[in-house]
Amino acid sequence: MKKIYALLAALVLTVGAAQAQYYYLPYVSAATNPGGVNTDLEYPVAGGLDASWSVVQGPSATPVWSSVNTLPFAFQFNGAPVTDFLVSTSGIVTFTTSATTLPAYGAVNLPNAGIPNNSICITGIRGTGTNDNVVAKTFGTSPNQQYWLMFSSYSTATANVYAYWSIVLEEGTNNIYIVDQRQNTTISVSAGVQINATTATKVTGSPALASTAGTDPSSADNSYYQFVYGTQATNAVKLKAVAADQYIVVPGTSTVSGTIQNLGAMAITTANIKYEVNGTTYPQTLTGLNIASGATYNFTHNTPISISSPSMYPVKVWVDLANDADHTDDTLSTFVSGLTFLPTKRVLVEEATGTWCGWCPRGAVYTEKIDTVHLGSAIVVAVHDGDPMTNTVYDGGMAGLIGGYPSGCIDRKSNDIDPTDFEATYADRILDVSPADVGISATFNSTTRQVDVAVSATFAANLTGDYRLNCILVEDDVTGTSATYAQTNYYSSASNNIALVGAGHNWQTEPASVPAASMHYNFVGRDILGGFDGEVGSIPATISANSTYTYNFTTTIPATWDASQMRVIGVLHNATTGNVLNVFRGSYGITTSVQQIAADNFSMSLYPNPSMDASQLEITLKRSSNYTVEMYDILGQNVMSRNFNGAAGKNNITLNVSDFRTGMYLVKVNVNGSVLTSRLMVK
Repeated sequence: MKKIYALLAALVLTVGAAQAQYYYLPYVSAATNPGGVNTDLEYPVAGGLDASWSVVQGPSATPVWSSVNTLPFAFQFNGAPVTDFLVSTSGIVTFTTSATTLPAYGAVNLPNAGIPNNSICITGIRGTGTNDNVVAKTFGTSPNQQYWLMFSSYSTATANVYAYWSIVLEEGTNNIYIVDQRQNTTISVSAGVQINATTATKVTGSPALASTAGTDPSSADNSYYQFVYGTQATNAVKLKAVAADQYIVVPGTSTVSGTIQNLGAMAITTANIKYEVNGTTYPQTLTGLNIASGATYNFTHNTPISISSPSMYPVKVWVDLANDADHTDDTLSTFVSGLTFLPTKRVLVEEATGTWCGWCPRGAVYTEKIDTVHLGSAIVVAVHDGDPMTNTVYDGGMAGLIGGYPSGCIDRKSNDIDPTDFEATYADRILDVSPADVGISATFNSTTRQVDVAVSATFAANLTGDYRLNCILVEDDVTGTSATYAQTNYYSSASNNIALVGAGHNWQTEPASVPAASMHYNFVGRDILGGFDGEVGSIPATISANSTYTYNFTTTIPATWDASQMRVIGVLHNATTGNVLNVFRGSYGITTSVQQIAADNFSMSLYPNPSMDASQLEITLKRSSNYTVEMYDILGQNVMSRNFNGAAGKNNITLNVSDFRTGMYLVKVNVNGSVLTSRLMVK
């Protein structure tokens, strides 16, 4: 009889464990945070972490529990509602708020009798140093929020080690994430969810799970593990991402690619990828696969989309897996547009900065570098925060796209980018194809200081959607006398041994606060006309290929701004995605009724621009010279070439464009080997 009771007890234990279990999915080298809602940089509180994080528990020489904390939203752990929790300096969050004891610092195998029931664990880290804090912040909006508990600047048993890990609770799904964020050397931890002293789900490798994150303070090198309550399906697949060459010059083809993820317990060996366009389905069977549970697989469909007209091609893509337990995540959609010509692509680089920010000299150095190396194709704006150069509309818009300072956005498609990564990210974005060329024309009344700006977009495709224009005013060589113009400098030799040279300074030899008299700020975003996301209605919802759409902006420039040091930038937005599609920057100076550009031996201006019938080209020669004027269309074909014998002073030439096709043209003037070019928009 005793044997029967023992067998029954074993069966009860087994069934109970099976009914109260989590399974996990690994996202190793995910290069993002779960859900993408936390874009904050990973720094200790004392080193620049956003003040919106709150300290839940400070450092301690021995493991201690925090006081009882309350979750900001409804959450279930192991299938039961929980509201309050404790967090320890040893990497444990528990919903058993009566807990008193803790295991010593160090990685322990799970399950472990020294850990309370109902706990989430990252053992092997410890908060003993001055900057070692557990900090908390809520991201997202209800009912899809995430609550982050970050073990910030934590250490291990090894000296001179720092590590950042987080435990994340997700509203609605009740998912738990353990996030490997940042470290300066490889460490080993034990990560998992413990139900009780005999039941736990741990990440394979624990208690010697190697951290994979690097030193990047952004999420670009992050990994994470997703813990899901319930029983994992045997067969389940998700179409995680889909992509296609978005804009194609007709006739041409666009390739469909994407990523599938195995959410089931069984490895995927065969799957079908299908896409539909214009009512026709194109299947492809993927064989010889071995996609482990939680792993992803990148595919490229073997049949490209044929693009024959300048129209939008809606594309539906889905994955078929035999016996798939959940079909709600199998399908994604995108679109491809045919283009009548290939617009010239330029990239908008927006740097978030402030004079109070001690790391922001790094931003000044790298924005100067990218502007110099990619003059005319990388359009830079320094968006200031919390100093006298702040524009509240621009600053407020950037705040939603970045997690700290300095950082930046590249075409608002790659966001929260550290300035050291501007160059590499620019190299990716300059390869994007834009559906339109952007042009700009500005006039200025020096008496009233009113500036009128016409921003134009010439589209190469028939499109429908929410596309918008706006315009940015930037000023170079901005100075000020108040103390708030002084630049805080963490690269001072007194506090940092990292060499940083550029933007007019050797920052390592500068003081911790560079006096205002020594500071000259470039690319300052003075104003953004049309709003951060562009002017609603500035472009119609239905767009015709080869059509030019122009929107006019007007503002008055304050007397304290130097109009001769200003430029006007025109921007084309896709308001649905939030991305910048193209950008164009005008010439220096808006101090006259037309914008001029100058070479050593001559200057030129072109107006009106845009033009329907004729535009005046004014060439001012320093001495009598022969010169040539050429015009090229968007395909690079020469549409006009004329030679002139010019006299010193102003020479006026009428460019008759009444017979020209609507679009963007390049006007090129060559005076004895000195060449200036300007773009002319023909309406």
